[in-house]
Amino acid sequence: MLYGMADPTGTADESPRSTPYQVVARRFRPKAFDEVVGQEQVVGSLRSSLQQKRIPHAYLFAGSRGVGKTTTARILARCLNCEQGPTPEPCGTCALCKSLLDGSNPDVIEIDAASHNGVDDVRMLREAIGYAAMLSRYKVFILDEAHMMSRSAWNALLKTLEEPPPNVVFILATTESHKIPETIRSRCQVQLFRRIGDSDIVQRLRTIAQREGVAIADEVLAEIALSSRGGMRDSETALERVLPLAKEQGGTFDLAAWRTIVQRVGIDAAVDAVAELLRGNAGAALRFAQEMQQTGVDEREGLGELIEILRALLLLRIDGADTGLVAATGALRERYRELAAGAQPQQLDAMIQAALLGRERLRRLEDRGVVLELTLVRMAQAGALQNLADLVAEVRAGGGGAPAATARPAAPASPPRFGKAPGAPTGPVPAAAAPVPPLAGGVGVDLRGQVLARMQDRALLQATLQLCRFEGPNAQGKVTVRLDTDKRMHIDRLSAPPLQQEITGIIQQALGSAAAVEFALPAPGTTGGAAATGSPTAPSAVPPGPATQRVVGKFGGRIVAVNPEDRRRLAAEPPPVDDSPPAGEPPADA
Repeated sequence: MLYGMADPTGTADESPRSTPYQVVARRFRPKAFDEVVGQEQVVGSLRSSLQQKRIPHAYLFAGSRGVGKTTTARILARCLNCEQGPTPEPCGTCALCKSLLDGSNPDVIEIDAASHNGVDDVRMLREAIGYAAMLSRYKVFILDEAHMMSRSAWNALLKTLEEPPPNVVFILATTESHKIPETIRSRCQVQLFRRIGDSDIVQRLRTIAQREGVAIADEVLAEIALSSRGGMRDSETALERVLPLAKEQGGTFDLAAWRTIVQRVGIDAAVDAVAELLRGNAGAALRFAQEMQQTGVDEREGLGELIEILRALLLLRIDGADTGLVAATGALRERYRELAAGAQPQQLDAMIQAALLGRERLRRLEDRGVVLELTLVRMAQAGALQNLADLVAEVRAGGGGAPAATARPAAPASPPRFGKAPGAPTGPVPAAAAPVPPLAGGVGVDLRGQVLARMQDRALLQATLQLCRFEGPNAQGKVTVRLDTDKRMHIDRLSAPPLQQEITGIIQQALGSAAAVEFALPAPGTTGGAAATGSPTAPSAVPPGPATQRVVGKFGGRIVAVNPEDRRRLAAEPPPVDDSPPAGEPPADA
């Protein structure tokens, strides 16, 4: 279970036989705090505690993969055990520093908690803790992937972690800190490692390339940094693939060559695809899917690149163009700003949700090409329709009240791309829908235009009002709102009392008087027939019962109709005969 810290440098024997090749991530691993990139806050905290000799007995290093947790733990072990320490600047020349660098020090022990996570493993650890340090000042135990420990193992380690022997330090490293029990977290000093910025990664990669004697274009380094999503080890692993080819090709190794190697879409192509998706161009989305498949790009990785761009646009749209939440700079950031300015947050949210769902389905299903195409088409259509919450709000408002901001505005010079526009009337608009001048008894006010102007942000209601004629005021000062369609949805919408009151108020305000307003609504399916005043189906003269009245009052409803036949039948039936004896009397046959 236990093993010494191994990071051989090959200083003992420089022959090719005894010095195998080491990858970039190991060869250029930082050996001092000054070399750690992008973790200034953590390094500053550790430096201060070392300078003041305030050294906790347990640390918890938490952060995403490849950001320097284990590397920092090894540097801290050297700082604690250097002959000049504890010090934030280990000398690197004393016997203890050298033994820690070549992995031969028996007092600094790394434990792979992913494969040694049981109670028996913790029992062996506790036995090892009981022995004093052989060479060093501190005995340091580094538990890598600590979140993999079982609950029973944590319980077995809890007391030892809370009160370890003198000069014993625990360093727990994890990528999933939420899986660490709170009882363990409360006994550790928690240090949070953040993702490394793209500019810091580019600078580090440039330094490594220079030390390797290879010239690599900055645009290639920038895309490597962008694809690593804040992980230095991932960036160094990607650079490992580039170095031999760049050294062989010299100045001809460019961004296109890099994208060919890693089979990525490329940031420019991904941004262009997002721009087409925002326009609702489903055809371009399908062509983009075909291009991904032909170039061998992994479908999940391609969607991941689109998600990263959409996330950046959403952050710019919500937090402003100067937000620090988006790492992109230069021309790329300017392009992001242009796209974000023309997109709605609801649309971006819907597109991200569709892409995330597509990534999850790609992980489980075999027809990856079909899943990718359907996902991109749904992303192109995202935001074109009103969502359920807006439709419910509109129904509750009596046919209006839902803002149309969530729908993608159609270009005025071209018809809608997919079917009819939401809320558009079916068939030709009758001639009576055009503005009708007031009658002779009127006051020269365009009532229809006034009402439509006040309802301009309520798309479905406007579709109904477009089918109405506004007649009057007549000699008696009455205005009639006449609906010229027998469609049930328009009749139900205009028959809502709250909406009628709202329209009446607008008309009275426009006329400057308390004019009477009548709503002439046809019965469903009887266009051109007799119109009914007010609601299309008048309530029955038979009043509802007390139970119905309580329900109506509870939910703010209204009575549409009462079935009088049932009421008459129930009233005509004799009440049931109760043959039970009065209380306290025995039955008759007793």
